[in-house]
Amino acid sequence: MKWFKNTSYAVIDALDKIFNRNFQADKVVKKLLKSNKKWGSRDRKMISKALYDIIRWRRKYEYLTDSSILDMEGKWRILALWSLLNNIPFPDWFEVNIEELKKRINGKEALSFTVDQSIPDWLYQLGIKDMGKEEFEKEIKALNEEAQTVIRVNLLKTTKEKLKNKLDEKGIKTNEDPEYPEALFIEGKPKLTHLKCYKNGEFEIQDASSQKVADFIRPQSGQTIIDACAGAGGKTLHMASKMKNKGEIIALDIYPQKLKELRKRVERNGVKILKDTSLINQKTMNKYKEYADILLLDVPCSSLGTLKRKPGLKWELNENKIKQINSIQMDILKNYPQMLKPGGHLIYVTCSILPMENKRQIKKFLKQNKNFTFVEDKTIKTSESGYDGFYMAKLKKNKSPI
Repeated sequence: MKWFKNTSYAVIDALDKIFNRNFQADKVVKKLLKSNKKWGSRDRKMISKALYDIIRWRRKYEYLTDSSILDMEGKWRILALWSLLNNIPFPDWFEVNIEELKKRINGKEALSFTVDQSIPDWLYQLGIKDMGKEEFEKEIKALNEEAQTVIRVNLLKTTKEKLKNKLDEKGIKTNEDPEYPEALFIEGKPKLTHLKCYKNGEFEIQDASSQKVADFIRPQSGQTIIDACAGAGGKTLHMASKMKNKGEIIALDIYPQKLKELRKRVERNGVKILKDTSLINQKTMNKYKEYADILLLDVPCSSLGTLKRKPGLKWELNENKIKQINSIQMDILKNYPQMLKPGGHLIYVTCSILPMENKRQIKKFLKQNKNFTFVEDKTIKTSESGYDGFYMAKLKKNKSPI
């Protein structure tokens, strides 16, 4: 692998968009790769890896190079450091003194946890206060490892064996794990979305922990389910598959663009039981008052459990945003349960590792709502599973307050 002038300058420009102009990191990387179709597969992999590594290890790289990612000189030094660590030759246009850079690195003292694991100080303080030092540090270390690509087989259209064979014919190797019955684990980082079997809806790209949500809900054929924070519909599609296209699903969200994407995916996946995709507001909630057997609240959260795949989040978040998210979660818990039938189940889900977004929110809700009882919950730790961090809770709505 080697740098060309256009590829190295493209990385510098992408870093400028992410850190100086506050563009979302994953969107910048995807757009960059999509808009430069002439780059070869090796160049694309190198560019993607360089960007995600620099985003993930920003603080550590800044410390080792005595630089700031916000400065142009700092960006080049940090890209030079990444190249050095990955044994990629330095071209002339980097304008970085390599011997000086090596001396800087070798002269550094032992790194603190926040520098070594490259997280902001505020997040470290919040995390150890909320989870405890040992537990939080263990999770952060696991979340700093690169994510494996996982897909979910759409059983409405194919079987795991058939899909596995199709992928194998394309040179894409997969593995299985009995703990994740509908998942295939992809070896390497092959492109998947151009495949005919993807376009036909035979699989969706979905993290293994996310697939556990439908397993936790255990939806049954014939039930009525409202997915009230549906987004682009990954869990909607999975529930429809588990229900064998029998029953009714209502998918709601506050973002019309996400619902538009959901409708495309529904058609591709062969889902027939989606009855409505509306913006959620008081009118919609009145329409579906006491309507659902199951109400799924996959609420907005910090998404800290997804740092393996979205390392840029730790630089986009701050303490005030976490507080705002907490408030939104409680507002949803206060207002949305009116759509659930008495005797029905409320499912609360986040992809956060913080108890303040998880168990503590449920405890607060139950204290304020005596007509709900706790059934069960599940915490998925990245340090144990290797996949996204998740929390799920199941509550029952009683026919009258107890």
